[in-house]
Amino acid sequence: MIQLNIPGNADAVIKNVVFDMNGTIAEDGIITDSVVQLLNELSKKVNIYVITSDTFGTASESVKDLIKCKLYIIKGKNSAEKKKDIVYKLGYSETVVIGNGHNDYAMFKQGFIGIGIMGVEGLSLKAALHCDIIIGKIEDAINLLLKPKRLIATLRY
Repeated sequence: MIQLNIPGNADAVIKNVVFDMNGTIAEDGIITDSVVQLLNELSKKVNIYVITSDTFGTASESVKDLIKCKLYIIKGKNSAEKKKDIVYKLGYSETVVIGNGHNDYAMFKQGFIGIGIMGVEGLSLKAALHCDIIIGKIEDAINLLLKPKRLIATLRY
C-alpha cells in the first residue's frame, strides 16, 4: 500500500496501479529491463495490472518477468470502455492509472490519480485532458509512486 496525504486535496491508500502497455511501459511491444526492475519494486507495495489491446502481440511474453502482475488483453472494439470497466471494479480511491493513448482517457477518470506519459509515442490530447499529471518517462512515473512525497508536491493545493 501507498499512503497519500495530500494537503488541500484528498487522502488515499493506494492498493492498485493500472498501466497501459504500449507507449506507456513498453516501446514497440517491449518492456525494458529497467522498467521491469522498477515495476517489480513497486509490486512489493501495490497490485500491478497491465491492460492492453496488445498491438504488437507481445504482451504475454513481455510481462513474464514481472513478479506480481495481472494482465488483461482487450480484444475488439470499444477498448476505452473495456479498460474503464476493469479499473472501475478495482475501486476509485485505491487505484492509480498510468497511460498515454486515446483509449486510456476513460480509465483515467476511474482512478484516484491519472498519470499521462509523454513518451516516444506521445500522449493523446484526449488522454492529456483527463489525467492529473503529465510526465515524460515511465521510469519517472513509477518513481512518483515509489517516492510519494513527489506526488504530494505536485498535487497539493
